[in-house]
Amino acid sequence: MKLHQLRYFVSVATQGSVRAAAAAMGVSAASVSQALRELEAAMATPLIKREPHGTVPTYAGRQLLVHARLALGQLARAEEEIAQIRGLAGGTLCLGITPWISQSILPHALARFHTLRPDVRIDVTEALGSAHPRLRDGTLDLVIGVPPRHAQSGFFARDLFRCGLAVVARLGHPLARCTSLRDLGDQDWVLTLREEGGEQPLAELLGPHEVAPAPERIHFARSALLAIGMLEVGDMLTICPWPLVETPLFRDRVQALPIREPLPDMPTSLLVRRSGTLSTAGQLFIDCFREATEVCANLDDLVLKRIMNSVELLPQN
Repeated sequence: MKLHQLRYFVSVATQGSVRAAAAAMGVSAASVSQALRELEAAMATPLIKREPHGTVPTYAGRQLLVHARLALGQLARAEEEIAQIRGLAGGTLCLGITPWISQSILPHALARFHTLRPDVRIDVTEALGSAHPRLRDGTLDLVIGVPPRHAQSGFFARDLFRCGLAVVARLGHPLARCTSLRDLGDQDWVLTLREEGGEQPLAELLGPHEVAPAPERIHFARSALLAIGMLEVGDMLTICPWPLVETPLFRDRVQALPIREPLPDMPTSLLVRRSGTLSTAGQLFIDCFREATEVCANLDDLVLKRIMNSVELLPQN
Protein backbone atom coordinates (compact mmCIF):
# COMPACT_ATOMS: atom_id res chain seq x y z
CA MET A 1 0.00 0.00 0.00
CA LYS A 2 1.48 3.33 -1.08
CA LEU A 3 0.52 6.87 -0.27
CA HIS A 4 -0.29 7.91 -3.84
CA GLN A 5 -2.55 4.86 -4.21
CA LEU A 6 -4.59 5.93 -1.20
CA ARG A 7 -4.83 9.49 -2.52
CA TYR A 8 -6.04 8.33 -5.92
CA PHE A 9 -8.47 5.88 -4.31
CA VAL A 10 -9.99 8.59 -2.08
CA SER A 11 -10.26 10.93 -5.07
CA VAL A 12 -12.07 8.30 -7.18
CA ALA A 13 -14.49 7.56 -4.31
CA THR A 14 -15.12 11.28 -3.85
CA GLN A 15 -15.36 12.32 -7.51
CA GLY A 16 -17.35 9.30 -8.67
CA SER A 17 -15.19 8.33 -11.66
CA VAL A 18 -11.59 7.69 -12.64
CA ARG A 19 -11.64 10.46 -15.24
CA ALA A 20 -12.94 13.06 -12.76
CA ALA A 21 -10.44 11.95 -10.13
CA ALA A 22 -7.58 12.23 -12.61
CA ALA A 23 -8.65 15.75 -13.55
CA ALA A 24 -8.90 16.76 -9.89
CA MET A 25 -5.47 15.32 -9.11
CA GLY A 26 -3.81 16.69 -12.24
CA VAL A 27 -2.67 13.28 -13.50
CA SER A 28 -3.65 10.93 -16.30
CA ALA A 29 -6.60 8.56 -16.04
CA ALA A 30 -4.22 5.71 -16.84
CA SER A 31 -2.13 6.55 -13.76
CA VAL A 32 -5.21 6.54 -11.54
CA SER A 33 -6.45 3.22 -12.97
CA GLN A 34 -3.04 1.62 -12.48
CA ALA A 35 -2.82 2.83 -8.88
CA LEU A 36 -6.27 1.37 -8.18
CA ARG A 37 -5.30 -1.99 -9.67
CA GLU A 38 -2.15 -2.06 -7.55
CA LEU A 39 -4.07 -1.14 -4.41
CA GLU A 40 -6.72 -3.82 -5.05
CA ALA A 41 -3.94 -6.35 -5.61
CA ALA A 42 -2.31 -5.35 -2.32
CA MET A 43 -5.66 -5.65 -0.51
CA ALA A 44 -6.54 -8.85 -2.40
CA THR A 45 -10.13 -7.67 -2.92
CA PRO A 46 -12.05 -5.31 -5.24
CA LEU A 47 -12.37 -1.80 -3.82
CA ILE A 48 -14.22 0.01 -6.63
CA LYS A 49 -17.23 -1.07 -8.69
CA ARG A 50 -17.68 0.33 -12.20
CA GLU A 51 -21.34 1.10 -12.86
CA PRO A 52 -23.07 2.84 -15.81
CA HIS A 53 -23.29 6.15 -13.93
CA GLY A 54 -19.74 6.03 -12.57
CA THR A 55 -17.76 4.28 -9.85
CA VAL A 56 -18.76 3.43 -6.28
CA PRO A 57 -16.74 1.77 -3.50
CA THR A 58 -17.44 -1.85 -2.67
CA TYR A 59 -18.14 -2.82 0.95
CA ALA A 60 -14.41 -3.38 1.48
CA GLY A 61 -13.73 -0.10 -0.29
CA ARG A 62 -16.05 1.79 2.06
CA GLN A 63 -14.21 0.40 5.06
CA LEU A 64 -10.82 1.31 3.61
CA LEU A 65 -12.11 4.76 2.66
CA VAL A 66 -12.70 5.70 6.30
CA HIS A 67 -9.16 4.74 7.28
CA ALA A 68 -7.60 6.24 4.15
CA ARG A 69 -9.21 9.63 4.75
CA LEU A 70 -8.14 9.56 8.38
CA ALA A 71 -4.55 8.56 7.50
CA LEU A 72 -4.27 11.21 4.78
CA GLY A 73 -5.73 13.80 7.12
CA GLN A 74 -3.18 12.93 9.80
CA LEU A 75 -0.35 13.17 7.27
CA ALA A 76 -1.64 16.54 6.06
CA ARG A 77 -1.67 17.81 9.62
CA ALA A 78 1.87 16.52 10.13
CA GLU A 79 2.97 18.42 7.03
CA GLU A 80 1.26 21.55 8.35
CA GLU A 81 3.02 21.19 11.72
CA ILE A 82 6.40 20.87 10.01
CA ALA A 83 5.58 23.86 7.80
CA GLN A 84 4.81 25.88 10.92
CA ILE A 85 8.16 24.90 12.44
CA ARG A 86 9.87 26.01 9.23
CA GLY A 87 8.00 29.31 9.35
CA LEU A 88 5.77 28.58 6.37
CA ALA A 89 1.96 28.60 6.08
CA GLY A 90 0.04 27.56 9.16
CA GLY A 91 -2.43 25.25 7.40
CA THR A 92 -6.19 24.91 7.90
CA LEU A 93 -8.23 24.20 11.02
CA CYS A 94 -11.55 22.49 10.19
CA LEU A 95 -14.30 22.95 12.77
CA GLY A 96 -17.81 21.60 13.13
CA ILE A 97 -19.93 24.00 15.20
CA THR A 98 -23.56 23.66 16.30
CA PRO A 99 -25.77 26.61 15.20
CA TRP A 100 -26.39 28.23 18.60
CA ILE A 101 -22.65 28.32 19.29
CA SER A 102 -21.94 29.81 15.86
CA GLN A 103 -24.43 32.60 16.63
CA SER A 104 -22.92 33.46 20.02
CA ILE A 105 -19.54 32.28 21.32
CA LEU A 106 -17.78 31.30 18.09
CA PRO A 107 -17.18 34.81 16.65
CA HIS A 108 -15.45 35.86 19.88
CA ALA A 109 -13.34 32.68 19.94
CA LEU A 110 -12.30 33.12 16.31
CA ALA A 111 -11.39 36.76 16.83
CA ARG A 112 -9.06 35.77 19.67
CA PHE A 113 -7.65 32.82 17.73
CA HIS A 114 -6.98 34.88 14.60
CA THR A 115 -5.07 37.45 16.65
CA LEU A 116 -2.76 34.71 17.92
CA ARG A 117 -2.53 32.63 14.74
CA PRO A 118 -3.23 34.79 11.66
CA ASP A 119 -1.36 32.20 9.56
CA VAL A 120 -4.07 29.54 10.07
CA ARG A 121 -7.10 29.36 7.80
CA ILE A 122 -10.45 28.50 9.38
CA ASP A 123 -12.96 26.18 7.70
CA VAL A 124 -16.25 26.03 9.67
CA THR A 125 -19.05 23.53 9.01
CA GLU A 126 -22.48 23.64 10.63
CA ALA A 127 -22.40 20.66 12.98
CA LEU A 128 -25.63 18.71 12.95
CA GLY A 129 -25.98 14.96 13.45
CA SER A 130 -24.09 14.39 10.19
CA ALA A 131 -20.89 15.96 11.56
CA HIS A 132 -19.82 12.85 13.47
CA PRO A 133 -18.77 10.77 10.42
CA ARG A 134 -16.73 13.73 9.14
CA LEU A 135 -14.96 13.94 12.49
CA ARG A 136 -14.35 10.22 12.44
CA ASP A 137 -12.78 10.19 8.96
CA GLY A 138 -10.59 13.24 9.62
CA THR A 139 -12.48 15.77 7.49
CA LEU A 140 -13.09 17.81 10.67
CA ASP A 141 -10.46 18.39 13.35
CA LEU A 142 -12.93 18.93 16.19
CA VAL A 143 -16.65 19.39 16.77
CA ILE A 144 -18.55 21.49 19.29
CA GLY A 145 -22.08 20.18 19.13
CA VAL A 146 -24.46 17.41 20.09
CA PRO A 147 -22.58 14.26 21.13
CA PRO A 148 -23.45 10.91 19.52
CA ARG A 149 -26.61 9.38 20.93
CA HIS A 150 -24.77 6.12 21.69
CA ALA A 151 -21.34 5.76 23.26
CA GLN A 152 -18.66 5.49 20.59
CA SER A 153 -15.08 4.59 21.50
CA GLY A 154 -13.76 6.52 18.50
CA PHE A 155 -14.51 9.90 20.15
CA PHE A 156 -13.41 11.71 23.25
CA ALA A 157 -16.31 13.89 24.43
CA ARG A 158 -16.30 16.61 27.08
CA ASP A 159 -19.66 18.16 27.95
CA LEU A 160 -19.47 21.97 27.94
CA PHE A 161 -23.09 23.12 28.29
CA ARG A 162 -26.52 21.77 29.11
CA CYS A 163 -29.77 23.37 28.00
CA GLY A 164 -33.45 22.65 27.61
CA LEU A 165 -35.33 21.91 24.41
CA ALA A 166 -38.29 23.81 22.99
CA VAL A 167 -41.04 22.93 20.52
CA VAL A 168 -40.89 25.78 18.03
CA ALA A 169 -43.23 27.17 15.35
CA ARG A 170 -43.38 30.33 13.27
CA LEU A 171 -44.89 33.44 14.79
CA GLY A 172 -48.67 33.28 14.41
CA HIS A 173 -48.79 29.52 13.87
CA PRO A 174 -52.36 28.16 14.32
CA LEU A 175 -51.12 25.99 17.21
CA ALA A 176 -48.98 28.68 18.84
CA ARG A 177 -50.93 28.33 22.11
CA CYS A 178 -50.91 24.55 22.18
CA THR A 179 -49.92 23.16 25.59
CA SER A 180 -49.74 19.40 24.95
CA LEU A 181 -47.51 17.32 22.69
CA ARG A 182 -50.43 14.95 22.11
CA ASP A 183 -52.13 17.62 20.01
CA LEU A 184 -49.16 17.79 17.63
CA GLY A 185 -48.99 14.22 16.33
CA ASP A 186 -50.63 15.06 13.00
CA GLN A 187 -48.37 18.04 12.27
CA ASP A 188 -45.41 18.27 9.88
CA TRP A 189 -42.00 18.39 11.54
CA VAL A 190 -38.61 19.50 10.26
CA LEU A 191 -35.45 18.13 11.87
CA THR A 192 -31.82 19.10 11.45
CA LEU A 193 -30.56 16.00 13.27
CA ARG A 194 -30.85 12.78 11.31
CA GLU A 195 -29.07 9.53 11.93
CA GLU A 196 -28.92 6.15 10.25
CA GLY A 197 -32.32 4.54 10.36
CA GLY A 198 -34.38 7.68 10.02
CA GLU A 199 -36.00 9.87 12.61
CA GLN A 200 -34.98 8.26 15.93
CA PRO A 201 -34.23 11.57 17.69
CA LEU A 202 -37.84 12.77 17.27
CA ALA A 203 -39.24 9.35 18.13
CA GLU A 204 -37.22 9.24 21.34
CA LEU A 205 -38.37 12.73 22.35
CA LEU A 206 -42.04 12.25 21.56
CA GLY A 207 -42.43 8.51 22.13
CA PRO A 208 -42.65 8.68 25.94
CA HIS A 209 -45.64 11.02 25.48
CA GLU A 210 -47.36 8.58 23.08
CA VAL A 211 -46.88 10.90 20.11
CA ALA A 212 -45.78 9.23 16.88
CA PRO A 213 -45.92 11.37 13.71
CA ALA A 214 -46.21 9.43 10.48
CA PRO A 215 -42.87 9.05 8.64
CA GLU A 216 -44.13 11.16 5.73
CA ARG A 217 -44.78 14.04 8.15
CA ILE A 218 -41.12 14.19 9.21
CA HIS A 219 -38.81 16.23 7.00
CA PHE A 220 -35.13 17.16 7.19
CA ALA A 221 -33.06 20.30 6.67
CA ARG A 222 -29.27 20.33 6.55
CA SER A 223 -28.90 23.74 8.16
CA ALA A 224 -30.66 25.92 10.69
CA LEU A 225 -31.25 28.54 7.98
CA LEU A 226 -33.07 26.02 5.80
CA ALA A 227 -35.09 24.83 8.77
CA ILE A 228 -36.33 28.30 9.66
CA GLY A 229 -37.51 28.84 6.09
CA MET A 230 -39.49 25.59 6.25
CA LEU A 231 -41.00 26.67 9.57
CA GLU A 232 -42.08 30.04 8.22
CA VAL A 233 -43.47 28.95 4.85
CA GLY A 234 -44.52 25.37 5.49
CA ASP A 235 -46.14 25.81 8.92
CA MET A 236 -43.91 23.01 10.21
CA LEU A 237 -42.77 22.44 13.79
CA THR A 238 -39.35 21.58 15.14
CA ILE A 239 -37.60 20.84 18.41
CA CYS A 240 -34.47 22.88 19.04
CA PRO A 241 -32.26 23.98 21.96
CA TRP A 242 -33.43 27.04 23.87
CA PRO A 243 -30.29 29.10 23.18
CA LEU A 244 -30.94 28.79 19.43
CA VAL A 245 -34.40 30.29 19.96
CA GLU A 246 -32.69 33.30 21.57
CA THR A 247 -30.24 33.91 18.71
CA PRO A 248 -30.73 36.70 16.13
CA LEU A 249 -31.29 33.97 13.53
CA PHE A 250 -34.47 32.73 15.24
CA ARG A 251 -35.67 35.43 17.59
CA ASP A 252 -38.59 37.51 16.22
CA ARG A 253 -39.21 34.82 13.57
CA VAL A 254 -40.33 31.85 15.69
CA GLN A 255 -41.86 31.18 19.07
CA ALA A 256 -41.73 28.36 21.58
CA LEU A 257 -45.02 26.59 22.24
CA PRO A 258 -46.08 26.52 25.94
CA ILE A 259 -45.85 22.73 26.11
CA ARG A 260 -46.51 21.30 29.58
CA GLU A 261 -44.77 17.94 29.10
CA PRO A 262 -41.06 18.05 30.01
CA LEU A 263 -38.46 17.40 27.35
CA PRO A 264 -34.98 16.13 28.25
CA ASP A 265 -32.01 18.46 28.53
CA MET A 266 -29.50 18.51 25.69
CA PRO A 267 -25.71 18.60 26.17
CA THR A 268 -23.34 20.49 23.91
CA SER A 269 -19.95 18.81 23.90
CA LEU A 270 -16.42 19.17 22.63
CA LEU A 271 -15.64 16.15 20.46
CA VAL A 272 -12.25 15.00 19.16
CA ARG A 273 -11.01 11.71 17.77
CA ARG A 274 -9.37 9.34 20.21
CA SER A 275 -7.12 7.92 17.50
CA GLY A 276 -5.80 11.25 16.22
CA THR A 277 -3.44 13.90 17.48
CA LEU A 278 -4.98 17.35 17.63
CA SER A 279 -2.75 20.01 16.09
CA THR A 280 -1.31 22.87 18.12
CA ALA A 281 -3.75 25.14 16.26
CA GLY A 282 -6.66 22.95 17.37
CA GLN A 283 -5.46 22.98 20.97
CA LEU A 284 -5.10 26.75 20.84
CA PHE A 285 -8.62 27.13 19.45
CA ILE A 286 -10.00 25.15 22.41
CA ASP A 287 -8.22 27.52 24.79
CA CYS A 288 -9.62 30.52 22.87
CA PHE A 289 -13.11 29.01 23.00
CA ARG A 290 -12.93 28.59 26.76
CA GLU A 291 -11.82 32.21 27.16
CA ALA A 292 -14.58 33.38 24.81
CA THR A 293 -17.18 31.45 26.82
CA GLU A 294 -16.19 33.33 29.96
CA VAL A 295 -16.24 36.63 28.09
CA CYS A 296 -19.70 36.00 26.62
CA ALA A 297 -21.07 34.99 30.01
CA ASN A 298 -20.09 38.40 31.38
CA LEU A 299 -20.57 40.79 28.47
CA ASP A 300 -23.17 43.54 28.85
CA ASP A 301 -24.91 42.54 25.62
CA LEU A 302 -28.65 41.80 25.69
CA VAL A 303 -28.52 39.15 22.94
CA LEU A 304 -25.64 37.26 24.53
CA LYS A 305 -27.24 37.56 27.97
CA ARG A 306 -30.43 35.90 26.70
CA ILE A 307 -28.44 33.11 25.05
CA MET A 308 -26.06 32.46 27.95
CA ASN A 309 -28.86 32.63 30.52
CA SER A 310 -30.61 29.78 28.69
CA VAL A 311 -27.68 27.37 29.13
CA GLU A 312 -25.90 25.84 32.08
CA LEU A 313 -22.09 26.02 31.91
CA LEU A 314 -20.70 22.70 33.08
CA PRO A 315 -17.56 22.58 35.24
CA GLN A 316 -14.35 21.64 33.44
CA ASN A 317 -11.51 19.66 34.95
